[in-house]
Amino acid sequence: MLDNTDKKVLKILQKNAKISMKDLSNLINMSQPATSERVRKLEKNGYIDGYTIRLNKKKFNKNFVCFCLIILKVNDGAGDEQFRRYTNSCEEIQGCYCIAGPYEYIIKVVTESPAALETFLVRLRKKFESKSYTYPVLSTIKEDGHLNI
Repeated sequence: MLDNTDKKVLKILQKNAKISMKDLSNLINMSQPATSERVRKLEKNGYIDGYTIRLNKKKFNKNFVCFCLIILKVNDGAGDEQFRRYTNSCEEIQGCYCIAGPYEYIIKVVTESPAALETFLVRLRKKFESKSYTYPVLSTIKEDGHLNI
């Protein structure tokens, strides 16, 4: 069970995973060793999955973002499993979600351009008998992965 200090630590780390233990300990009013032990326990108990950085898409010319709604034409377990493995290995796909409703999956795709997206979609349709509905993102209003805890 998380106490208020654990929650405060997690909120701080979500905003800045590079914060030093010294600065973190000052923010939560604990000693540095106690803070380090608390973070280690949060990691060990699975509250922290890992640490990462967010790259600037524009600097890498990867600023064409779209969402694709997918319907697989072959509805069997093997096809679903193959699709799921593919999404995990495909660099253009940044997120894949199995959803309820008339579509089976929604994927977030990031490419350099509409032409690169077209190449990706052709490759996807060849690999899987699927139908997709693609929605390009015009602008990003909010994008973070922070949980409200």
